[in-house]
Amino acid sequence: MDERCIHDLVVQQCVDCAPVPEGLVRFVYITAGGEVFHRSSACKALEEGQEYALSVGMDTHPRRRVALAEATAEGRGACAYCFWDYIPR
Repeated sequence: MDERCIHDLVVQQCVDCAPVPEGLVRFVYITAGGEVFHRSSACKALEEGQEYALSVGMDTHPRRRVALAEATAEGRGACAYCFWDYIPR
C-alpha cells in the first residue's frame, strides 16, 4: 500500500507533501499564456517574453504563484533561464 500523507493522499500525489525534484522549488511562477514555470516572478526570460508579447500586439497575463505540482500537471516545463542546472529525470 502507498504511504499516505497528513492530508490522507498518496504522498507522491499531494501538492504539499510530495518531495520536490532536485534542482526545483516547491512554488513557481506562471502566466496563463506561458508554457514554462519560473523560479521568480522577476525572471529575466519572463520579463522579455511579456515585453515581446506586448510588442507584437498580444495580450499579457498576470504572474501567479502556484505549486510546482500544478505547473507540471499542466504540462509546463522548467524555464531554462531560471533552472539552468535542472536536468529532468
